[in-house]
Amino acid sequence: MSIDDVLGPSSPLARRLEGYELREGQLAMARAVERALGNDSHLFVEAGTGTGKTLAYLLPAVLSQRKVVISTATHALQEQIFEKDLPLVREVLAEHGIEFRATLMKGLSNYLCKRRFDERLRSGEPVSAQLAQVERWALETRSGDRAELTMLEENSPAWRDVASSTETRVGAGCKYYDECFVTRMRREADEANIVVVNHHLFFADLALRTGKNAGYGGAIPAYDAVIFDEAHQIESVATDFFGVRISTSRLDALVRDARRAVMAAKLLDSRSMALVDDLEFAGRVFFQAWQKAGAPAAVRRRNGSGGGEESKRLLNATDWTSERRDAVGRLDTVLSAVAAFAEAHERDDAVSVLARRAGDLRVDLARIHATSREEERHWEPDEPLAGALQKATEGFSGGVVWIDARERSVSLGASPVDLGPTLRERLFERVPSVVCTSATLATSTHAGPSFHFAKSRLGALPESEELVVPSPFDFEKRAAFYVAEDLPEPTEAGFEEACANRVAELAAITGGGAFVLCTSNRAMRRIHEELHGRVPGPLYVQGDAPKHVLLERFRASGSATLVATMSFWEGVDVPGRALRLVVIDKIPFAVPSDPVVAARSARIEAEGGNPFTQYSVPSAAITLKQGFGRLIRTKRDSGVVALLDRRAARRGYGRVLLGSLPTARRVRTVEQVRSFWQDLDGEEDELFEPVPEGV
Repeated sequence: MSIDDVLGPSSPLARRLEGYELREGQLAMARAVERALGNDSHLFVEAGTGTGKTLAYLLPAVLSQRKVVISTATHALQEQIFEKDLPLVREVLAEHGIEFRATLMKGLSNYLCKRRFDERLRSGEPVSAQLAQVERWALETRSGDRAELTMLEENSPAWRDVASSTETRVGAGCKYYDECFVTRMRREADEANIVVVNHHLFFADLALRTGKNAGYGGAIPAYDAVIFDEAHQIESVATDFFGVRISTSRLDALVRDARRAVMAAKLLDSRSMALVDDLEFAGRVFFQAWQKAGAPAAVRRRNGSGGGEESKRLLNATDWTSERRDAVGRLDTVLSAVAAFAEAHERDDAVSVLARRAGDLRVDLARIHATSREEERHWEPDEPLAGALQKATEGFSGGVVWIDARERSVSLGASPVDLGPTLRERLFERVPSVVCTSATLATSTHAGPSFHFAKSRLGALPESEELVVPSPFDFEKRAAFYVAEDLPEPTEAGFEEACANRVAELAAITGGGAFVLCTSNRAMRRIHEELHGRVPGPLYVQGDAPKHVLLERFRASGSATLVATMSFWEGVDVPGRALRLVVIDKIPFAVPSDPVVAARSARIEAEGGNPFTQYSVPSAAITLKQGFGRLIRTKRDSGVVALLDRRAARRGYGRVLLGSLPTARRVRTVEQVRSFWQDLDGEEDELFEPVPEGV
């Protein structure tokens, strides 16, 4: 059976979807995915909004009869694929006698750990109302997935105490292993043809397979191919999982679990409790010493180039004061003692797992120290730790060490600067077929759309195939794109106030229905304050309610204005008339002083390149295209996208930024925006009439 049999005009799909239209772009993409899977090759595809890319990769994945992992950006997209798109594929292929198994895998923290739950109940600590709610649910759940606990708050301490995690998982030696929810999830994945995961789980698994815990705890079964949807997010997610972080919350969790494990195992002698107290004290001293090294208030300001706010900064040799060196050594000594104690009581699952967690913390602490630019080493790991450190850093070509010190938390971390070599070796050279797709993956060049930036950042093989599928939507008719050339530059005083004034003017034209997407929390708060009483309909701001609640209110209103930051730039779908104006305050350049961004820019410069044109501009172009993509979600949508940063029209790099956007009608003044909107009068009912779009 071929792809054409399924996606052609007389296919079962055409008969099942009301209003189905043959999409040549979708068919071209599906054929390309089919070739990549069949030929063990890699493929990069940019598929514009409306292409129907989900079906274009799901159908060839199923028909390939191979074990294929589908990795996407968020839980919401995972669930859409699993609960909506795959059932449609199953129905269509069933007419041809083709069956397959699919399963959904989430990160371990989404599942109840029966061992930790039992330990928490036996710890003697008070049972909160939330924990009692979890207890009642635990008696009846079949999946153990916390998504079923709809009334439990997102950051519930009760769930934190009983959730599974890579750190706390014992494995086959656990007495609950056979009845474990994670074990059940893994067994279902073993038997499935299609495994749907998210990027965080995929790269957590990949890091486990190849890092300091290689061979232990991998969640995803072996696979023949992987398809990354929303592939533009890969570098950001992978950076987190191939780096290390030591934080107050991580150490607090270790202390809390150590105390609980000792009590549950009835090891309440003076030595064990003193050891836990020593760990708590050493951690407190360590983080108090490093709290002072955080970014000073003067650094926490609006970034002049248009980026967001920062709280991270680079660590350097002068930060390693004698007080901090002593704190590092003291914490390492106590962690070593905790590991030794836990190993001596390895017959108790709860205690034995502490040995691995303490050891992992020691390795991460040593890696942060080793990656530091400090020339004189004042603390050297012991021989076993040095060996573990060497294994943990194999394949990494340098890194950057940073600190993120806030009022109530401190994090120290080491992040890889260039992930390309790591991903090439551990992904593209190991997995027979890797498909990367997104609506925003290519950038504009004089020669046309190019995948050079994405492929170089991810370490993809040069011979990887490429395909650009344009959106079938009529942007020239349905959308206007406006750059506010008359406003101050983002570095000038009064920029946010001028932005708010322009938002009010534009919202008055469209009658609301506006997303105002900001590049920093500071700008979001300032613009929101200035808009009170000046826009039609309700005014919402990110943080007032959970994201899904804000979206429900926005859709229901039909005339609301929502001011938000990066979490609303992508993965947010508001089709129809409810969203008809998208305003972007500034070109979304990454913060140049962010330690990872600065290190990547410095490396490009050291190699003779231009970090601004080779890194900052292409990254901003992809992010800008994501923001633009919020507006047109179906064939009948229409509206205005406004960029309030005049640099896009006045600087040379603006050609690259604007050239990467859909070909909407360019307008240059507010009056031209008004004229465009008035031209839609009389067509409005037709333009916004809901029409089934399929997948």
